Amino acid sequence: MKTIVAIPARLGATRFPRKVLADLGGKPMIQHVYEKAKQANITDEIYVLVDSVAVENVVHSFGGKSIMTSPECHCGTDRIVSVLGQIQADFIMNVQGDEPLLDPQSLIAICERAKTSRADIITPIFKITDFADIDDPSRVKVAVCQSGKALYFSRSPIPFVRGVEKSEWLTHHQFWGHIGVYGYRRAVLENYKNLHASTLESTESLEQLKFLDNGYTIDTVVTKSPTIGIDTPEDLKKATAWLNLRK
Repeated sequence: MKTIVAIPARLGATRFPRKVLADLGGKPMIQHVYEKAKQANITDEIYVLVDSVAVENVVHSFGGKSIMTSPECHCGTDRIVSVLGQIQADFIMNVQGDEPLLDPQSLIAICERAKTSRADIITPIFKITDFADIDDPSRVKVAVCQSGKALYFSRSPIPFVRGVEKSEWLTHHQFWGHIGVYGYRRAVLENYKNLHASTLESTESLEQLKFLDNGYTIDTVVTKSPTIGIDTPEDLKKATAWLNLRK
C-alpha cells in the first residue's frame, strides 16, 4: 500500500494570518510539521500543499516538496482533492499545517490500523484528563463506540452525563479528544466531490462530519500524546512554552 502525507498549508488563515510561517523555536511552523511527518518514516512521499509563493519558498528552503493549490479551497481535504491527480498513492494522510507538536507515533498507528481496519478513514484520539478541555470549544471531542468507530465529533462536551455535576463528569465517563489528522483510502477522496452538503459540518465547522453525514465510517487509534493545534497567537505562545520545557 503506497502511502503519502499531504500537509495543507494555507497562508491566509482567518484567526491567525500567516501562521504556517510563524516562528516556533527558531523554525517556521510548517517546517516542524514536515519534520514530524518525516520522523514517522512510514510514507513514500511528503507534500506540502501550498497556496502562495511565500509558503512554497519556505518549504523549498528546508528541502521539502510542495504542490501549488488554489487559495479558494474550503478546507484541507478540499486542497488534497484538488491535486489528487498529482498524487500517486493508495492511502493518503492529511496532516494539518498547524500541528507542529504532532507525535509521529500517531501517523505510525494510523498506518498500522489501515492494514486491518475496513473503515474508510482513520484518525487519532486521546484520553481527556483535564476538565477544562471538555468545555473548550477549540478542543474537539469525539464519541466512540466499543469497537473504536467514531459516532460523532463536536465542539461541545459529548456525551452529556445525566444526573452528575459537570465538574465530576471525568470521574464517571471517559471523554475523548480528537487530533486533526486523517488517513484516507484513495477511493474516499476520489468520491469527495459527489458528497452532499452537510449541515452538521457547517454548524460545528468540523469537516469530518461531512463524511459521517454521508455514511462513511471513521475508525480511531488511541495516542497518549495530545497535541496543541495552533489557531491563535495565544496557542503559539503555549506551543513555544511546551518546546522550552522539553529543552
